Order: sequence, then C-alpha cells, then structure tokens
Amino acid sequence: MRLILYGPTALAWWLTARTRPEARGTTDDSVLQSGGVSATGLAYLRERAPFLPMPHHVLTRLWNRPQPPGCRVHSSRRPYPRGSFLRVDHGILAACPELCLAHMAQILSLPQIVRIGSALCSEFALDPTSRGGLLRRRPLTDVARIESYLDRCPSVDGSRPLREALLFMTEHAYSPPEVFMRMVLGLPARFGGFGLTGSTANERLAPTQRAQRVAGRRTLIPDLCWPEEKLVVEYDSNAEHLAPSQITQDAKKRLALEADGYAVVTVTTSQLASTESMETVAREIGRRLHRRLRIRASGFHRRQTELYRIGWSLDGYLDQQWLTRQRAKTQAMASRGETAEPTW
Repeated sequence: MRLILYGPTALAWWLTARTRPEARGTTDDSVLQSGGVSATGLAYLRERAPFLPMPHHVLTRLWNRPQPPGCRVHSSRRPYPRGSFLRVDHGILAACPELCLAHMAQILSLPQIVRIGSALCSEFALDPTSRGGLLRRRPLTDVARIESYLDRCPSVDGSRPLREALLFMTEHAYSPPEVFMRMVLGLPARFGGFGLTGSTANERLAPTQRAQRVAGRRTLIPDLCWPEEKLVVEYDSNAEHLAPSQITQDAKKRLALEADGYAVVTVTTSQLASTESMETVAREIGRRLHRRLRIRASGFHRRQTELYRIGWSLDGYLDQQWLTRQRAKTQAMASRGETAEPTW
C-alpha cells in the first residue's frame, strides 16, 4: 500500500523539492489502485516530511470509510496519463506538478493559481535553512509542459481555470517577490494588476562587447524585460541574493544594460509592498512603453487589495510550527557561526 499525495499536500512537497523525480514504468492506473491509507503510513509520512501541513491530503481509487484523523482522503476513478504520479520517497508518491496544479486550481483564485504555478516553473525552492529562505533548483515544470499535460487529460477537474492562469505565469524567476512583481505589473485590472503585458522574465540577453566589459560576463539576465522597447525592471532586495557580492554584480549588470541602451527601472521591497508606490512604478513603465495606464475595471482597488492580501510569501503552504522551529534553529546556529542543514 502506497500513499499518494494530493492537492495541498502535494503542493507543499513540490515547493520544497530539490528535483523532479523521473516517472517510473508502471501504469498510473495501477499506481492509483495501489494507493491506500493506514495509520502506519501516515505516521511514516509525518516523520519523513514534517513540513507538510495538517491535514494530509491523499488520493486513492476508492474510499467509502470515515476520514482518518489528520487526513483527508480523495478518491478518483478517472484514467490519468502516464507520469501523473511520481515516487518521491519510499512508499510515497505525489501527483506530478501539472496534476497538482489542476487539483489546486479547483479551490484557488486565478492570482493564487498564477503564483503557485509560477513557483513550480521557477528556479527556487522554499528552504528555511538557506540564506533568504530559498534554495536554487531547476524548474519542476514549465508552461508548455503544463499545457501538454492538460491536452492529454482534458477532462481533469481544474483544467479550465488552470489554462487561463497559464497566460500569466512566470518562468525562471529566482524568488517569490519577482513572481509577485510581474503579477502586480502584468495581471489584467480585473485581477488587481496594471495590465502591462509583454514582458519576458529572466531571459538571457547577448550584450555588446562594451557591455560585456562593464558587466564582466558574456550574458545578462534581467528580471523583467520588454526587449523591443529596451526596458528592464529589476527587483532589488539583498535578502533574496545568495551572497553579499551580488550587490556589486547587480550594479554592474545595470550599468551594462544602460551601456546597451536599456532603460532600467528598479523596484525595492518597500515599493513592491506598497500599492501606491507600485502605481507610480507602473505609470513610469507605461510612459516608457508609450502606453497609457488605464484602470477601467470596476472595483479595481478592491481587487488590488485582494491581490496584495495574497502577497508573495509561499510559507502559508507549509506547516507553520515546523517553519517556526526551523527558523529559530537556523538563527541560533547563524549566531554561533554555524550552518544549518535541512532536517527532511
């Protein structure tokens, strides 16, 4: 009997995962049939993954018994494409990132779907033992892969809102604030954003030789870029960087971009946290893009407030007591000059 993580529990796993495991050869129908729930299995899951919030959500083929303590059992008889369930630990599988997003799309608003989808398409994992609470990793999925999965499983619940959210997802971001910044600037007004579409996120630019000498590198990767208009937006927060030397590197990058004719707009954490400041930033970006900022949706400020209530932190998807313990342990070790190691 194997546990299959579903919805919020699968999401918490993927937000902290270092890598995406390869799909095994067994059919997903047989995987789902082998899924089950036992007190021993749930205790093992709590021991192996204390960061997963309660209750644990798991999936089986059929369930007609009372819900076990601390668990929510979901059942499904639909056929799933190969690779829908991935082995993440001994006796534990999880709905693949694409299916997990479809599960979550049934219960979240579009901005929330965009945020978690962007996180799984980005280059960071949540890790309270690391500097800034993040760890670099390769993206677990991408927009094309999610779309391909939905094409192979068109009737899966949550597919419709997930497809809509794909239009606004960010790939290759290095931190949650970068994801949120693009949401605030790019989401339509009906979702609380300023509708400044057309930006690319963290795509490599080929600078001129002059700019290469300024930057000390052969490529430049701006946070957000409108290539045709030669406009770049950089998120400036030292807390999100992996080393203090990143400050110098960022300064060189800005100078190199300007040397190649790009206008660079910098957004700080305090600006990103303020709706008034971001409206000023958005109007400046709009001016440089030769677009008038038109906020026509009725109730825009209410929707913007809702967007900011969502915010950029993804910590709410993890177990809060575990998160508090990990942070306290990390801070104590840092004060002694030691480095904390992950406990999962």
